[in-house]
Amino acid sequence: MRPPFFIWQDRVLKKIQPEDVIAISSEKNYIKIFVTGNGYYLVRSTLTAALKKLPSDLIKRVHNRLAVSVNYADYIAKDHLQIEGGENPLPISRLHYRAFINSLNIIGGDDSGKKRNSRK
Repeated sequence: MRPPFFIWQDRVLKKIQPEDVIAISSEKNYIKIFVTGNGYYLVRSTLTAALKKLPSDLIKRVHNRLAVSVNYADYIAKDHLQIEGGENPLPISRLHYRAFINSLNIIGGDDSGKKRNSRK
């Protein structure tokens, strides 16, 4: 288990385990940290500043305004990904796609998931 991080919420520090973070979205100087249990925390910070303090092998930037946990990425395409249990796909920008894919533990080539006909 990784060490927790803390955020300010209602003038107290709230502990969050990095493994509970599903995604982080940003808008201007605020970020929403989405966690397990269908909730999120609104924090005054930039996405860049937050990512510097979080485990880089777990939380990956996929868009200028979005980072996701590799533990919760279910399906990944060239321009979007689906989070486990999520309703809507999340965008992946062309700028961040290659670095995101290269950081994943992938077995096989691009077509490794295709079914093969077995002929004898």
